Amino acid sequence: MHFEILVEGKTELTALSILMPKIVGVYGEPHTWKIHKHRGIGKLPTDPQIRPNPQDMTLLHQLPAKLRAYAKNIDEQRVVVVLLDLDDKNPFTFHQQLTSLVNYCQQPLEVKFQFAVEELEAWYLGDIAALQQFNPKIKSQVLEQYQQDSICGTWEILAEADEPAVLKSKKRSALVLDKKKEWAKKIPLHMEVIHNQSPSFQGFVSCLKRYM
Repeated sequence: MHFEILVEGKTELTALSILMPKIVGVYGEPHTWKIHKHRGIGKLPTDPQIRPNPQDMTLLHQLPAKLRAYAKNIDEQRVVVVLLDLDDKNPFTFHQQLTSLVNYCQQPLEVKFQFAVEELEAWYLGDIAALQQFNPKIKSQVLEQYQQDSICGTWEILAEADEPAVLKSKKRSALVLDKKKEWAKKIPLHMEVIHNQSPSFQGFVSCLKRYM
């Protein structure tokens, strides 16, 4: 099976590039994948049928057109997987909005929508052993207070445990973005798929394994 995976940005691309072989095995033996990054999550266009603005490369803005393009080129050995941060969105309503986009495709399309709840850092927090390997001095008392996949400011909790000074910066500051890049590059190296306690991570794993 070939997996076309659409993600919000560079950190998801980095993390999944490390995690995919752990989930589905060595690339090409027999499964393959391609991960497509975007410039953030963005918003769904008011009219999903319109041509997207080429200046807006956010995932949701480009998504309807990308799904239509995939549907024009049917491949029974391909599945499209869209990974999004749930943030504070209602999962049922958001999933309905996303699945409705398939109605604008001219042919049936095998597409699955998966969420990182609340955001990608929830997947890291699902594996405390990996976090301790990443940073032996990480604050275990902070990690132990986290409730898996809760909507609570996930990246802030990880920052508080790993490097509290980061919390003094704004969410989109260079310092925070650099820290997120570091997490994406280093933490997945230590993650064990079967031991991860994040329900949304295991949902993503199960989604892929259905096609193996």
